[in-house]
Amino acid sequence: MSPFDLASARKAVAEFTPRRPEKFQDLLPAKEVISELRTKRASYRAIAELLTQHCLPTSKTAIAGFCHKMLGEIVRPRRRPTRRQSPAPVVKIDDPAKAPHPSAVAVSPADAIGESSGDDAQQTRTRGPRIAQVRMLKPENT
Repeated sequence: MSPFDLASARKAVAEFTPRRPEKFQDLLPAKEVISELRTKRASYRAIAELLTQHCLPTSKTAIAGFCHKMLGEIVRPRRRPTRRQSPAPVVKIDDPAKAPHPSAVAVSPADAIGESSGDDAQQTRTRGPRIAQVRMLKPENT
């Protein structure tokens, strides 16, 4: 084994190039062009198409990353669509002592099948299971 040669090690360090080029290295020459297009409110897609037409093939994702990192643009968080929930139907009860438990809402067989009649079609249902409360049902007269 040969001894360590400092001169050849320094030469190797000077000639060293990383295997993978730095991120956005190919877009750095077009930094002013991209910045000017963004001040004119050009989309990432439009910038990518323009640069591709002028011999710098790139994607809109690469342009977006370049603008966020190199130009310091703010990354807006994605918005999740909000789910609209219809309000639960209001039931008026004269005597609070006779009020059924909120989960003990009786459902007619026609509603359980999916059929509706007149005013019932306009009422909105609450979310959750439709389970009959046996203790709340009136016994049949036989």
